Amino acid sequence: MSPFDMLVFFFFILVTIKAAASCIDYWRDIDDELAEASTPHRTPVRATLSRTVRTGRPSSVRVTPIKRVNTPAKVYARTYNDNRQIILKDKGAA
Repeated sequence: MSPFDMLVFFFFILVTIKAAASCIDYWRDIDDELAEASTPHRTPVRATLSRTVRTGRPSSVRVTPIKRVNTPAKVYARTYNDNRQIILKDKGAA
């Protein structure tokens, strides 16, 4: 094996080690960011409804869906697959 071949292999080994190290660092940073995001920093404050501003819905109110009038018909795209074999000799091709 010539010294040039050994130099080329050594280069590829160094590149592989560098890629693996940077990949590990990248995913470690992602894991650290996710761990920080999942831990609560402080207790959440519960908001209560005041008597002057009512943003809640009373329990006696029912939500009904809106009925749509003149809905367009569904259009389906169909493809035509012709699986017949065409023999070229019948069509004049050599």
